Amino acid sequence: MDLKAEQGTAGNQSATQVLNTLLDRYLSPAFGALPKLEVELIMLDALEQLGVISPQPQVYELVSKLKVTRTKANKLLYERELRRSTSTDLDSRVKELLRSPLIDKKGTHFMLEVDNPLLLDHLRDKVRKLGYISDGSFSSSLVKLSVDAFVALVEDALKDELETAERVLKEAGAPDTSIKGVIKAACSKLAHRIASDTGEAAMQQVSDFFGALVGGKADELRAAAVQVFQGQ
Repeated sequence: MDLKAEQGTAGNQSATQVLNTLLDRYLSPAFGALPKLEVELIMLDALEQLGVISPQPQVYELVSKLKVTRTKANKLLYERELRRSTSTDLDSRVKELLRSPLIDKKGTHFMLEVDNPLLLDHLRDKVRKLGYISDGSFSSSLVKLSVDAFVALVEDALKDELETAERVLKEAGAPDTSIKGVIKAACSKLAHRIASDTGEAAMQQVSDFFGALVGGKADELRAAAVQVFQGQ
């Protein structure tokens, strides 16, 4: 890695502060007392502070910049997240994932791309606690969920916002049923469009619809729902 090139605009003062923090942590409680993994995590923090790696790096970023294996990058990310992320933090990131799902052409399954290993475990645990199963057998970073499992995650993420979301959706032309029924109806319509010549536009509708639904913005949800339920 060309550290000077990667460091970008970090000035001498910033670099000095990072070095001081790095040495302070390495020398505590005594020189050489920290396990190798802890030293590696301290170095990752220093690289983040210098702007060499992003605050929430993807696996490939560590693989390409640190020249480590994917297995090593996964371990570093997992251990780093364990020390940084609370359950509330991870719930918020799961909610963000729900804003841009993929739907298969039959409209029977959702897929979420999760490159962070701890977030992936957290997501699967939430799905299990909600009474469903997830399938990740075809890819280590893609989670396949039934429509019912995905809706359960949405309901869990929205909680007190569900009543407002249902009202807005029905005003926009969604069927007069539960939120589960509304989402299933939306999936059916979007999947049909994805399978047709309008597939690319339909994928944008998927992001618009679920982004607005999970984002809790009534005006955006109404506009997106009109496109799904009244559009051609």
